[in-house]
Amino acid sequence: MTSLRTLAIVSVVVLSATPVTAQQLSHYRTYRLGSSVASVAMISGARDSDIRTLHERPAKLQQLEWHAPYVRSGTELADPVHDVSFHFCDDQLYQVIVTYDRDRMDGLTDDDVVGSLSVTYDVPSRTRSVRGALPADLPADTVVVARWEDAESLVILTRRIDAAPFQLLVISKTLNARARAAIKQALWLDVQEAPQRERDLRKKEVADAREASQKARVVNKAAFRP
Repeated sequence: MTSLRTLAIVSVVVLSATPVTAQQLSHYRTYRLGSSVASVAMISGARDSDIRTLHERPAKLQQLEWHAPYVRSGTELADPVHDVSFHFCDDQLYQVIVTYDRDRMDGLTDDDVVGSLSVTYDVPSRTRSVRGALPADLPADTVVVARWEDAESLVILTRRIDAAPFQLLVISKTLNARARAAIKQALWLDVQEAPQRERDLRKKEVADAREASQKARVVNKAAFRP
């Protein structure tokens, strides 16, 4: 028999994902794929320090981390979300990764979570496959619990084989492809430019040391008494 605690958590999962039109997969709660960094930061209440720039070229890739406020363990109907990671390419949100709290999801089966998410995203197009063609870098033991897909967006519910916390990925196909290509190019540029950056750093260190020595000379020369 399903416990009252499980029923309460299922209710939270349903209520926390505000229903949108069936198959409108470009949303997660009040966030929409394609949104700017500023709009997501405003909705989430994030601080500037929560936003990280990962690469500047060939595209500007940024990440914003949101963590749920502390709630005392055992609190009924607490938000099941532990944290959300928002990923941007040239100021457009292309991926949302939602990690659910282990304790607040305790006892929920795959069917419980899929059923709740289906209120928002409709019946999944595919369920229960190991790995598969995932558009994100996930651990090798990732299990795809359910998958929703249309021409523009992809929503994937995953968990680890060891029953670690559920994760929900909401992805823009076009922007994600652009971001992954940009990341690959940025990493290549980092390798190519590493020798020159090292030379520039050493040159700067020598110049800084020379300038510090000159300043010290002026002060010490004025104070010197044989």
